[in-house]
Amino acid sequence: MKILYSCIFMVTSFLVITCSGNNNVVAGRGATNTGERMHDLTQLNFSYSPDEIRNICNQEQDRVNAGIDAVAAVDLSTVNFDTGILALETVLAEFSTSLEPVNFLKYVSADADVRDAADECEQAIAKLYVDIFAREDLYKVVKACEAKSQNLGTVQKRLVTEYLEEFQRNGLELPLEKRKKFIEKKKKLVELTTEFDKNLVEWKDSLAVSREELDGMPDDYIKGLEKTEDGKYKVGLSYPEYFPFMQNAKNADARRRLQIKFFNRGGDRNTELLETAIRLRHESAQLLGKKDHATFVLEQRMAKEPETVLAFLNDLIAKLKPKGESDLAELLELKRKDEPGAAEILPWDWRYYDNQLKKEKYQVDHQKIKEYFPLATVNKGMFEIYETLLDVDFVEDPDAPRWHDSVLAYKVVDNKTKKHVASFYMDLFPRQGKYGHAAAFTLVSGYTRPDGSYQRPVSSIVANFNAPQEGQPSLLTHNEVETHFHEFGHIMHQVLTTAPYTTFSGTRVKRDFVEAPSQMLENWVWNKASLSKLSGHYLRPSETLPDELLDSLLKAKLADAGILYLRQLFFGMLDMTYHTSASVNSTAIYEKLQKEIMLIAMPPGTQPQASFGHLMGGYDAGYYGYLWSEVFAQDMFTRFENEGLLNPATGADYRHWILEKGGTQDPSDLIRGFLGREPNNLAFLRSLGLNAR
Repeated sequence: MKILYSCIFMVTSFLVITCSGNNNVVAGRGATNTGERMHDLTQLNFSYSPDEIRNICNQEQDRVNAGIDAVAAVDLSTVNFDTGILALETVLAEFSTSLEPVNFLKYVSADADVRDAADECEQAIAKLYVDIFAREDLYKVVKACEAKSQNLGTVQKRLVTEYLEEFQRNGLELPLEKRKKFIEKKKKLVELTTEFDKNLVEWKDSLAVSREELDGMPDDYIKGLEKTEDGKYKVGLSYPEYFPFMQNAKNADARRRLQIKFFNRGGDRNTELLETAIRLRHESAQLLGKKDHATFVLEQRMAKEPETVLAFLNDLIAKLKPKGESDLAELLELKRKDEPGAAEILPWDWRYYDNQLKKEKYQVDHQKIKEYFPLATVNKGMFEIYETLLDVDFVEDPDAPRWHDSVLAYKVVDNKTKKHVASFYMDLFPRQGKYGHAAAFTLVSGYTRPDGSYQRPVSSIVANFNAPQEGQPSLLTHNEVETHFHEFGHIMHQVLTTAPYTTFSGTRVKRDFVEAPSQMLENWVWNKASLSKLSGHYLRPSETLPDELLDSLLKAKLADAGILYLRQLFFGMLDMTYHTSASVNSTAIYEKLQKEIMLIAMPPGTQPQASFGHLMGGYDAGYYGYLWSEVFAQDMFTRFENEGLLNPATGADYRHWILEKGGTQDPSDLIRGFLGREPNNLAFLRSLGLNAR
């Protein structure tokens, strides 16, 4: 269940303003594309200086403004789809193609000055998009095109509607004074989200611990830690250091101290930024006549309205609370072996005793298991599985430009046509200043160009797995293997697109569906045959994960499902509570809901919401979508269960219906097309160990 720290980024924002992209296309009917794909990786450049980034950013803004002015100047009496909507789509798509790779450096460059310049550019572009979709002359062009859209193809009509709604949702139907207020708030939100994100990326903190406080930690972990001048060990807040410590360190007070630091990332300033953003979102929604921000957001999602989301979350909370209570009771029983008088599982106890339970009851030793998942072996097996399913070949591209020596680059070759259809990067190890979670970034979107050729998509996985050490390769936990599989699923969704317009390209689908394609693919890492492909001991490569370890892993899959899913439900309810309110005390709400829903207290003296990047990164009023989309993910997986996990015909259908079409059709239609029936929640409930009738 790869959820909390997975995200999808289209670096330059546009429609659905925080994680969406831009557009372009050739006239045509807007179905599939037969033109030759173009755009080599060698055309990309990740070596810009800060001044070069600023110059490029300014030049491209001048260029897009000139293009926008030309579209706005067309004669409304003669304007049509090609000269209006398509022309606007083309201008914005070319703008996106030029700047997304540049702005990506904000997340991955090792140079702080480069990151700052890219950050400035991204913020300027986000504000520019607000201005573009506040232009009354452009809105008149779009409305004129909409009035003449009756003879357009289905996808073209969908594009017209997307533009029309985006202008309306940007305040174009408001009186001028209200519109000015709305635009002012939108631009302020751009500043708030940019600062929030930067504060997290640049946050530096660690805990100095004695050798005794590292009791329980494996030797390779200790070996990889920096030392302080007085001989103590520095445990950082990056995932490869934080989570293993919380799972294995025997010293409860050391776990407590580290957790407090982890849940104070972003600090008071980020809490202030979040609360200001929540207030501005609410005020903006009310200016548009909406009850609250959640109502505004959900109008364009599968769920449609907050009441549907709240009913979905509350139903699952009721179903899963008994399992969560029994999970905690089992952990408390284990804790009492160490502390006979213990009354509860404290926040810093959960991961530790959960790990101990899996070791003692299920014989799951994550440190032992990770020896069988060296990154190179996982990549090889993952590639084989995806290549078989999707009828493609991944070819390493040693000549591709890179932003860091550790980055890998690949071409995607379609096996039927033998053509190079896309490319992707893998940036998998932590660095100071690098984006700290796991995500799939669109660098170049796929779309049909004016000359009929297809813009070859380029994407990148950005993750933070353990880097290789002397005498030992990068080793992944099974949980990290699942994360990697999930993010690579997003990459395939992005780069195998055949959508004719950037607006609908790749993962530009309804946000509460976007996780489903990748979540469906997580099931492969729980399958014995797949795990034999993905594993091989780092010292004895031919030795795959032993049956006894594999069986233990599978038996323990639902051991903590109650707590894990209640945690996700807590995050979803927290998000909805924030975004159905005018203003909030975000810490008090967090503390109350975590205890009520997850059944474990919030660590005292912390503000975890200050590092909850999803709420400032496009998932506002949308976090429920992780569980909502999992319903469809598990339902889609039933076809593979019935027809074979490596069945090429089923994989071809999946590629056609789910990956290639992007946002050109409603997700419900795509799911029905793939399943051949109406979707249901039975497989999802079974996956949680719940009765499904």
